[in-house]
Amino acid sequence: MPLAAQDNIPSATGPIDRARQEATGNDDEVVVLGRRIPGSAIRDVDPIAVLGPDDIRALGATSLTELMKRLKPLSTSSGGGDPVLLLNGRRVSGFGEMQDIPPEAIERTEILPEQDAVRFGFPPTVRVMNFITRKQFRSVAVQQLGGTSTEGGGATNYAEIISTRIDGPRRTSLSASHLRQNRILQSQRDIVPDPDILFALQGNVTGTNSGSLDPRLDQIAGRPMLQAGVPTDPAVRQLLSSYDNEGLATTDLGPYRTLQPRSDTFRVDGTVAAPLDGKISGSLNLTMEAQRSLGLNGLSPALLRVPGGNPGLPFADEVLLYRYLPGTLLRQRTTNLNLHGSGTLQGDYRRWTWNVTTTYDRNRSGALTDQGISVDQLQAAIAAGGDPLMSPDAAALSRRIRNDSHTTTNTVVGEAVANGPVLRLPAGEATVTMTTDFARSTSSGRQDGMADQPLRLERTTRGASVNIDVPITSPDKDVLPFMGRLSANGTLGISGVSNYGRLVTSNYGLNWTPIRGVQFNATINDARTPPPIALLTNPVFTSLNVPFFDFTTGASALVTVLSGGNPDLSPERRRVTTLGVAWQPMRDKEFRVNLDYFDTQISDQTAYLGGATSDFQAAFPGHFLRDPSGSLIQADLRPVNIAREDERKLRVSVNLWTPIGRAPPPPSDKAVVPLKDAPPPKPPKQRPSLFVFLTTTWRLDNRLILQPGSPTLNLLDGATLTGTGGRSRWEVEGNVGGMIGAVNLGVFARLQGATRVRNDLAASDLRFSGRTWLVAYGSLDAEKVVGRPWARKMTLNLTVENLLNDRVDVRDRIGDTPNRFQSAYTDPMGRSIRLGVRKLF
Repeated sequence: MPLAAQDNIPSATGPIDRARQEATGNDDEVVVLGRRIPGSAIRDVDPIAVLGPDDIRALGATSLTELMKRLKPLSTSSGGGDPVLLLNGRRVSGFGEMQDIPPEAIERTEILPEQDAVRFGFPPTVRVMNFITRKQFRSVAVQQLGGTSTEGGGATNYAEIISTRIDGPRRTSLSASHLRQNRILQSQRDIVPDPDILFALQGNVTGTNSGSLDPRLDQIAGRPMLQAGVPTDPAVRQLLSSYDNEGLATTDLGPYRTLQPRSDTFRVDGTVAAPLDGKISGSLNLTMEAQRSLGLNGLSPALLRVPGGNPGLPFADEVLLYRYLPGTLLRQRTTNLNLHGSGTLQGDYRRWTWNVTTTYDRNRSGALTDQGISVDQLQAAIAAGGDPLMSPDAAALSRRIRNDSHTTTNTVVGEAVANGPVLRLPAGEATVTMTTDFARSTSSGRQDGMADQPLRLERTTRGASVNIDVPITSPDKDVLPFMGRLSANGTLGISGVSNYGRLVTSNYGLNWTPIRGVQFNATINDARTPPPIALLTNPVFTSLNVPFFDFTTGASALVTVLSGGNPDLSPERRRVTTLGVAWQPMRDKEFRVNLDYFDTQISDQTAYLGGATSDFQAAFPGHFLRDPSGSLIQADLRPVNIAREDERKLRVSVNLWTPIGRAPPPPSDKAVVPLKDAPPPKPPKQRPSLFVFLTTTWRLDNRLILQPGSPTLNLLDGATLTGTGGRSRWEVEGNVGGMIGAVNLGVFARLQGATRVRNDLAASDLRFSGRTWLVAYGSLDAEKVVGRPWARKMTLNLTVENLLNDRVDVRDRIGDTPNRFQSAYTDPMGRSIRLGVRKLF
């Protein structure tokens, strides 16, 4: 076979096999490059990365989920989405079908670029990860992991048992796991109570209509007294002079509010896969996952009118009393139960491959939130001359106002994909991928206090798409060989979606390999997609006493936040133009560099508003409510549609894996006759290895229009969508590590630049520092250290997350940190340490 014909055929020798060639000195083994690896998904487009078994072992991952996290710098798509998954080069019904496969059973991992996704029936906006398993594998893995934050609270405890068996095309797995994450109270972090909050257990009083408390008090103080704290000593509360104080009463809600709720997740999962006859195989996956979280939202606030002349207070005119009611701890509970079943049928017909997947999901979610207690009885008692600081009676405390909401969603999805050659051209065969899909979702729910409840939505989606890949030039076919290898592809898809009509998706691309090791690609993708039905029907969740920054006033406030679904969302249209080049400078080394340019235009994007900026309030006036004094009291953070967003960016990815040091000497050529019953010879000592996965993103432009007719906002220079900063101009994500002997060590890093939210008001002109997020991890092979039978296949793991305890620092133009942006609010956990032990039997 000519050399050029081998350029895009995956080698049957990965990095570890090449290392063995070095060890044996047998360079002639390179002839197997012409044989395609069983289960490989690589075709004409160069992969982002290819990892052999030693590469995977060097990452030190103890599960497939953790392995994907370690490879995130390489597998994340241009839009930030997670990759789609293949197993042995074929589609599966979902990640649940393969997540119980231990890393030890993975022989090879391939990461393919976005333009390769269409060959498998996926949208060309996500990268592809293909896991190739060993032919034979059997294990029972038991893992126990515990951890905590270095500042206290948030302890985690994870226990898991997985049984896996792979016997050629047959595969079975069964797992059970439980994760407990303990709460973090606000009092466990260095958070200063907001001195501007009027509510307090002690109570604060203000005049009505923003006026003075009492003219007599103004004379005593020598200045207008608009507000004052109620004295703690009941004996002096009736003395007007005792209200001539400098500050307001404050209550630290730290012991009554969780920054992170306590949560429990229990999961049971089972998968079986087997051939049904010589050319057809199938799989079945069943999963049950139950979640529950318990949190605290502070104390119930009460705003009470105290008439003039009330014996409890000395004021001649009516005043407003702001107080937290004792004994009114506000609790919130969320529950989620998901039942999942999925199946796959796949096979071959002549030179075509086909795959049919179907899934069924039933999800029931609920939220129960304390809203406080009714103050009508207390207000009536005050109006009759009762003590304004009296505590609610037991009967009132027992009659809590609660928000109770439930949503049940049932979803059935079926999809069929067929791929094969349709036409022989001079430069090769044109291949076609045809996809057809059907989905039906029903969602029903109820929400307390909503007149239009119960809510019920139904959605049916029917769609089909066709992709064709056409070779244009080919050196090995002697078709314009001076141009190298050139191919074109195109996709057209149409979906009919209930309530949204016909949605069209298209994609066109070119791939050009002028010389070995260099490949250029260009794609244009235009897609219209409906919002997930969960975003339409999620239960409305009400949280009280949530710290929130008001950009309009430059002050922090404790507000009521609404979250959940929005049934009025529109479908999104996203157009992405990509230009890229991939370079593999050394044929026999796993060293690849990718440079990509992305131009993204999004219309009717689904987004969450994260801050009360003047732009947000002008575009979505009903989402932010204020009291008569102008103070923010409620923020509706349910998803909305953003009119338009434009982004241009560059991304550079580097992938390197290499052994370190000299290759071991080749074995002797002399034939050695082994003695009877002698143990097998020891394998050669494994060489140390080093890996570097690095992705750098540089945003050239990023602009936003909230509503038609709204001004254009520059997210790179002063605007915000999340309320917690703009978009950083640069980001770096990487993973660096290696293996030496019994030890695996690595550091995952995510770095981002500083941002700014500009505002004419000095207190709202905020600068957000950059962040250096480091996760140090390591594992120790106990068997190599101890050498005892009980240590066989036992691994000790240590992870330190946020190694530097680095949090985003926020400062206004004056140099102060707004109360809402104290670092423990933005990152309650901080640095955390986890220690685990895992053993395979």
